[in-house]
Amino acid sequence: MVLSLVVIQAQAAFQVWLFAEPEVRLTGARWLAEQTSHIATEIFSQPVAERAAKSKQLSSRLSVTWSKERPTNKPDKSQEPIFARLGATIKTMLGQNIRTVEVYDAGFSVVAPFESLKTKLEPPSIGLSLGSWPLTSGEPETLVPASLRIVVQGVDNSWISVSFAEPTVAGFNSFVPLLPLIGGGLIIAVISTLLTRRIVAPLDRLVEAADQIAQTRDFVAVSDQGLHEFGVVARAFEDMQRRLLLFVRERTQMLAAISHDLRTSLTRMRISAEQFDNDDDRNGIMSEIDDMTAMVDTTLTFASGEASEGTTQPIDLAALLISLVDEAADKGHDCSYVGPDHLEIAGRLIPLKRAFRNLIDNAVKYGLAARVSLEASSGQVEVSISDNGPGIPEHRLEEAMAPFRRLDQARSAKIPGTGLGLTIVRDVILSHGGSISFKTQDDRGFTATVLLPK
Repeated sequence: MVLSLVVIQAQAAFQVWLFAEPEVRLTGARWLAEQTSHIATEIFSQPVAERAAKSKQLSSRLSVTWSKERPTNKPDKSQEPIFARLGATIKTMLGQNIRTVEVYDAGFSVVAPFESLKTKLEPPSIGLSLGSWPLTSGEPETLVPASLRIVVQGVDNSWISVSFAEPTVAGFNSFVPLLPLIGGGLIIAVISTLLTRRIVAPLDRLVEAADQIAQTRDFVAVSDQGLHEFGVVARAFEDMQRRLLLFVRERTQMLAAISHDLRTSLTRMRISAEQFDNDDDRNGIMSEIDDMTAMVDTTLTFASGEASEGTTQPIDLAALLISLVDEAADKGHDCSYVGPDHLEIAGRLIPLKRAFRNLIDNAVKYGLAARVSLEASSGQVEVSISDNGPGIPEHRLEEAMAPFRRLDQARSAKIPGTGLGLTIVRDVILSHGGSISFKTQDDRGFTATVLLPK
């Protein structure tokens, strides 16, 4: 939009220049010669120290400067027929008081860097008949461009420059020619902004719908998108949602059927194991059955999306963390809490409880301790859970978050689990609009940091 506005404004400026009527100022050659002679006489009659001040005093309609060096390096036009008589007239008036007179044409520039206005005699032979003798009082006044600059060198080699001062337009009138250009630019900017917002608004709604899907895991309608092209994209987006939800629903139903069969078999195995006379055999089989039951329950919880289900409600997060820390401490684990006694956020109680329990359980299982801290800042809360374990290498963090993935198989064989703990944690935190990060310090000490909106 900005580039389009710049191009349109440049085109408008070019049109203003193209159709503008150039103004060419003319003056009388005899009048200019008389004024220049009078000025030169006045200045050269002054002491050198006072000549600069006298030049400023004499500057009114004509701009006058005095200097010890030649004031310009432009090509001298004194030999051209149109300026020759002017220079000759000034020399005649000043007589022996000067060394030379030079005439320059500053030209008429429309808009830099466009070409200056030039004058040319046609046919050139006319210039020969004009001659270079001085103007006499009896002949008519001769017009010359007011863009001329006359430079007079005195006998002391100092210089006087005489030219017309540039006309100035003061106040509001200086901006009047630019008003159509500025007004057109503002109108174009407003229209472009409105059109851009109309075009971008459907994309914003599509992004909001995608974020809502990530949190609710439910169908979100986005078909009302205004423009036909965005409507096509929105309908394709909705079709994708339906296919994904159907896919998940089918897999969930399949897992529910499998879980029913597994739980039935596990129940029969439990009943059979209770009939064993040998306590060691019975306890060993019962332990395995308990582990299998926990694995099935955890897997079904993850696959069915229960970790993200529930109604959003005010939750005292501080009280929730304190209860989980006390629960772990009652089991004999090294667990502590630092933070406020009460801190309320909006969330789903059961999923959040499961997520923070998983993080605390991992800390006491793999790090032998769990130090839980809670802090509140503007618009969000931060929960940190640290332990004394070896942590997870940074390049394997994503691998650790993958479902059914346990990094240290040798140690994990001695610790019960399914490899879904961190996966469920991330799923719950993201569904609440939060984030989770991990940090290992010097291979000793692992910290999980959870950020949640209030």
